[in-house]
Amino acid sequence: MTAEPPRTIVHVAQIEISRESGMGRVAWHWRQELEARGYAFRHIGPSEVGRPVHPALFPYAAWLRFRRLGLRPAAFLVHEPAGVPFVAAGAPAFVFSHGLERRGWEAALAHATAVGLPVRARSRLLFPLWRLRQADFSLRRARAVLVLNRDDLAEVQMRYGRRPEDLFLFRNGVDSLPAAPRAAMDAPPTILFLGSWLDRKGTATLVRAADLLRGRGVAARFLLAGTGLEEAEVLAAWPVELHGSVRVLHSFPAAGEAALYSAADLFVLPSFFEGQPLALLQAMAAGCCCLASDIAGNRDLISHQRNGLLHAAGDAGELAGQLAECLASPALRDGLGSAARSFVAGRTWNAVAGEVADFISKIIDPPEVSR
Repeated sequence: MTAEPPRTIVHVAQIEISRESGMGRVAWHWRQELEARGYAFRHIGPSEVGRPVHPALFPYAAWLRFRRLGLRPAAFLVHEPAGVPFVAAGAPAFVFSHGLERRGWEAALAHATAVGLPVRARSRLLFPLWRLRQADFSLRRARAVLVLNRDDLAEVQMRYGRRPEDLFLFRNGVDSLPAAPRAAMDAPPTILFLGSWLDRKGTATLVRAADLLRGRGVAARFLLAGTGLEEAEVLAAWPVELHGSVRVLHSFPAAGEAALYSAADLFVLPSFFEGQPLALLQAMAAGCCCLASDIAGNRDLISHQRNGLLHAAGDAGELAGQLAECLASPALRDGLGSAARSFVAGRTWNAVAGEVADFISKIIDPPEVSR
């Protein structure tokens, strides 16, 4: 008797699946878990679509690629802004978000207004049309929606009128890391920032806080990793007096991540918008003392003064004060770092990917109800 072929889940996102990137790492673990449960997993991303396309055209290029494959999938698993062609395609569409597009846009506009950054009229007009309206349609019409933090969950329920049973608050996992050792007492402490060097990540806040520390005579080194920019470009944002205290790593392999956390006395993430930051989770898993902005995503992980410290987004003075307090107290750093490590204990990728697979399977392969 011929075995029945595995049921296929088509994953659509404008990323490459790889453990070397954030969204790529999440998708990699989802694929591993779904394949272990007997599903076939087919990704459609930039490499599958072909030549680079504008993000506005990616959903339709992905749809054409899907049609050429001739598949009859059990379900689609689609990133929020790419969902329009897939949510009405017959098979159940699960739309996932790594931070709601509309909330991210609103946060960007609010930040630009607060600091006096210009936003081009073209962007104000066109981005909501080609990006946000597609995301809105996907979130409203999908069979189910997967979101990353409690603020996004509440927003989807309120804005799109979604039923609670059709929503899933998924978690990102952590790789097992050794606890970060305490730095030598005679060495200036190291503050780690890990992420793209973007305004959205609160980079200007970090630079201002560092300069305030310098003005107070507080010595510290800054390790900026995974910036995506070369050292000269990053240092251009820093006061010349601090250049000797800043080390920039354009990129690093996933295998080298543990060494970065081990080198850090403090981890800082002063973002204005996040979904659920992997860098923060990994810092917690390493037992780092973590300081993060009080925004969605971060506050799902950090309880202020219990397993880390939260500061108002954009408030360089508050961040500088928290940095100075932690730098002056190894006991405070160790206590918060230990509590952070305990908070994420057991949050393995197998566990969190299994939760996602359970939710999907429950809908597309519901258990038979015995009569």
